[in-house]
Amino acid sequence: MKKILSIDGGGIRGILPAAILAHLEKRLQLEMRDQQVRIADCFDLLSGTSAGGILTCLYLVPQERGKTPLRPKYSADYIHQLYCTLGPVLFKRPFSYLLRSGFGLFRSRYNEDALYDFSKKIIGDSYISEVMKDCLITSYDLSSRKALLFSRYSAHKYGEMADYKLCDIACATSAAPSYFVPAQIFAKDNGSRHLVDGGVYAGNPAMCSLVEAIKLWPQESISNFRMLSIGTGKVIRPYQYNRTKHFGYIHWLHPILDILMSSVSETVDFQMQQIFMINGVPEKYTRIEPPILTADIRIDNASIKNIEKLQSAAKNYIDHNSPLFDTICKSLLQN
Repeated sequence: MKKILSIDGGGIRGILPAAILAHLEKRLQLEMRDQQVRIADCFDLLSGTSAGGILTCLYLVPQERGKTPLRPKYSADYIHQLYCTLGPVLFKRPFSYLLRSGFGLFRSRYNEDALYDFSKKIIGDSYISEVMKDCLITSYDLSSRKALLFSRYSAHKYGEMADYKLCDIACATSAAPSYFVPAQIFAKDNGSRHLVDGGVYAGNPAMCSLVEAIKLWPQESISNFRMLSIGTGKVIRPYQYNRTKHFGYIHWLHPILDILMSSVSETVDFQMQQIFMINGVPEKYTRIEPPILTADIRIDNASIKNIEKLQSAAKNYIDHNSPLFDTICKSLLQN
């Protein structure tokens, strides 16, 4: 059985999947009686968009380059802590930057240097060809106007022209238009790409992940795939007619992002449910989408108060879904 992990995009709301996967890793360590078990050990394909793309890079970054066997550098719990620390640094706007950017009107809302510095320091110079498991991380090429899917498979198949540093991939997959400037990154052969956040077409990368799995293992039927898809928070916020009929361009800025993220993610979830159901194995697809509760829906609200609310939402979901995590652990431990 091939096991697939798919993680949605969602900015600071990536705290939710980070917390859930930290909890899952601890459960797997207890079940296997091995404190060295990592998330990457339990899946054959890891994938992500934006926040999920950053997390995927962190789960896969090798401990030491060139060392055999490859081992992940960080535990899921440490990655969870890192992500909570990254938010306030990433989504910070000093007054000097606000003036230079015209308060976000003439330039991106946030300075991308914080993400580049974080990625370089934490992820280092490892290339995607060097990771221990197959992976898929989304981005979009503005120059060619095509989706770009970073993968270990492509790096091995096409060589240096498709081999990129994980730290650069983390920046490219999360370069959300208007939030950050597009990322210019270079492959091993020095070919450049001009990229933005993969969330512009795959906020929920589960379908992309399934297609990649079919490409990697064409001999396997879908009934032999086990997918865990994790979202960045379910938002239940009605927009009433009496309010929206007065909306203009400015009023729609935040609601439209919320609506697009939710609707696209839910559509992909529905498609995945149907695919696994048609193949007679609905139980082999699991979608985790914790209610966001009282946390802010905005993907860039990295205040300490909002991070605490996101942490609470994740803990609430974990505490009330113990049987689900038991089932997931059991399925991941099956050969």
